[in-house]
Amino acid sequence: MGRVKAMMMEQEDGLMHSFEEDKNVCANHFKDSYLQTYINSSGHSGECSYCGKTHKKVLSMKVFMDFVKSKLAQRLCPLDEANLPLASSYYDDEDEEILGFSRAGCYIIPNSAERYESVQDLMYEYNLYTSDDSLNEDIASCFNYDELTKNDVFEEDLDEELSFAWDNFVKMVKYKKRYTFFQDPYFIRQEEWKDDILTEINQLCGNILTIILPSGTTIFRGRPNDNPKKPRTSFKDLTAPPTEFAKENRMSATGISMFYGALDSATPVAEIRNYDSGAVIDLGEFVLKKELVVVDLFKIPKELSFWMPQYFREYKFLKKFHSEITKPITKNPGIEYVPTQIFTEYIRFMNSKHIDGIIYKSSLTGKKNIVLFYDNTTTADILDLKNVSIV
Repeated sequence: MGRVKAMMMEQEDGLMHSFEEDKNVCANHFKDSYLQTYINSSGHSGECSYCGKTHKKVLSMKVFMDFVKSKLAQRLCPLDEANLPLASSYYDDEDEEILGFSRAGCYIIPNSAERYESVQDLMYEYNLYTSDDSLNEDIASCFNYDELTKNDVFEEDLDEELSFAWDNFVKMVKYKKRYTFFQDPYFIRQEEWKDDILTEINQLCGNILTIILPSGTTIFRGRPNDNPKKPRTSFKDLTAPPTEFAKENRMSATGISMFYGALDSATPVAEIRNYDSGAVIDLGEFVLKKELVVVDLFKIPKELSFWMPQYFREYKFLKKFHSEITKPITKNPGIEYVPTQIFTEYIRFMNSKHIDGIIYKSSLTGKKNIVLFYDNTTTADILDLKNVSIV
């Protein structure tokens, strides 16, 4: 360790210290869109000290590195501050090994733990490494330690914890308990301050994924027609089925009528012809008569980053969750729809907001499907049939 760096550490202990030189940086040096946004939203016009170009937005390196420090300090720390067990307490000699653990200096650490043996490795992982050597050196110079790890290596990240709980729930309701799962200790979280997995997802959807679907929104719904000479043209024939004809679907069990549609005309056609390639389809074009509150799983950002202003771990779980509940299912789903049907009922009946439906990804086209919590009768309160076409 250099003398200057040692002096800085004496003055300011911790993961990092501030950058003191009078330099500016532009967003073009970083690949991460959230780092770019932070620089552009917080910066001022001026010259970048690294590429030498004048930009509408550059940011003081001191401000930028203070931001980096504030974010990383919430997650990482030096090995000496991670409360790791001493190796001498577990190993009798230097050659001894413990399954799932490895040595880290005088400590032992789980093999699964997030750990960096060099600042360069950390910079790669967190998208701080750039193509400019001078900028890389300045960023690296702010770190007080080379070896870093999570503040608590034994604590699961929120996305990992929720994924584990969801996987357990899926197995439970598919293979063990379907109607009394809420009493199972694997469903009830052991920590008093934590909710069960369905409540957690329900709250996340209500808090960060709800949108207002405006009046006038067009929704398409198709039905195969075995008698093309007699196309269906009435609202009641093209809307949600009567309860006695409601079949099992991704978000609803047999006998529960809901309105399934899509926000584009091609998706319902593609989904019907996926099972009946030669089908003649009556395609209804419906229009919303009033605005609705729906959970929109497309609100989950496509690009996730540690540098997001908020909800990184929540979005990371929800992205996986959305992918799992919209994965392709065979024509005869059997028990595969049970978890999503239960999830839908929680959204519908257990959310503090009045939720009217869910927008989710079509497993076939990747575009927006929608299920509305309205049946053969109540859909008339929210939808008008504008047009019918035969495709």
